[in-house]
Amino acid sequence: MKDKETPLKLVRLWPKMLPGCYETLDYLKDAKPEGQVDWPAYCELPINAAFTYLVETGESENIAAAGAPELTACYLWRKNKIIFAFDPDLTATLEEQAKETEETDILPADLLLHPPYPIIYVKAPGLVEDIDGFFYWVDYDTNHGTIELRIQWVISDFKMSFGQVMHLLPGSTIHDCVWDTIERTKENLGEPAIIEAKPVTEIAGMVITALQFVLYLCASNADIREDPPEVHIPDSERHKKVMTIQDKAREVKSFSVGIRIGAAIRKAQRKPPADPDAEKGTGSAKRPHSRRGHWHHYWTGPKDGDRKLVLKWTAPTFIHADDIDDNIITIHPVKE
Repeated sequence: MKDKETPLKLVRLWPKMLPGCYETLDYLKDAKPEGQVDWPAYCELPINAAFTYLVETGESENIAAAGAPELTACYLWRKNKIIFAFDPDLTATLEEQAKETEETDILPADLLLHPPYPIIYVKAPGLVEDIDGFFYWVDYDTNHGTIELRIQWVISDFKMSFGQVMHLLPGSTIHDCVWDTIERTKENLGEPAIIEAKPVTEIAGMVITALQFVLYLCASNADIREDPPEVHIPDSERHKKVMTIQDKAREVKSFSVGIRIGAAIRKAQRKPPADPDAEKGTGSAKRPHSRRGHWHHYWTGPKDGDRKLVLKWTAPTFIHADDIDDNIITIHPVKE
């Protein structure tokens, strides 16, 4: 993937504004193993740490609160540089699926605690106007001891971003978390001061749409393929390069998401409609069509032992299932 197609421009912007910022966050992150502070293992570094750092540099609390999520996202992402690039037709399908909120509402919120990597970048141009994609990670609010799901939308030119948050209530459903977040937002803003351009419910709709992509990556049957690197690095040089983060495009590891299902959608859309004059019952072909995809989840394992929650995505139902090419290999990245 080319440099200009990645958030690296945004990552490199912060050290220009605040030289040594990433090294300082490394120092704050190291405070955990030293026992000075503590937070759950699913959180690499709380946003509170970046907020404290920005305030100490002289920023006002309002500016620090706005900048801390972006700085945290850039700091965390530059350590793995993982991008999931979604097929445009799968993107449109998941966006449409987000309108069926009942399908997402009932899912256990705990599913969102386990993305494929501690932080990911979802590349889905066209999902939101002038947006290339978004960072997603799980944060821990050290002030209140609560879990927050963070979405940081990145502008298409990679010069800035804006964040959204959803409070996660362990053991609850996604519906409960969304509405709890809406109520908290109303309390913080005050009922008369709710954002005029985008009402709180519309903002919640953006969160639900973004979550479709995160849930898809968490699904056991996700269509994911690792892309070959743009530049081959000899093994003799690879070890040296991983020791020092250089924020170069060659360090980015990208995965194409939805190649197989995207091709099936396009193939179905290209097929001609049935001949309206054809006789009934002659077996004339019908235009392939689809119903919206949906989520399916279930538990596996003994009832009295360790159980695992499995999420699967049921694709839109195509009349002609042979549109799907079974020869495309799917690779699923797995945490160590």
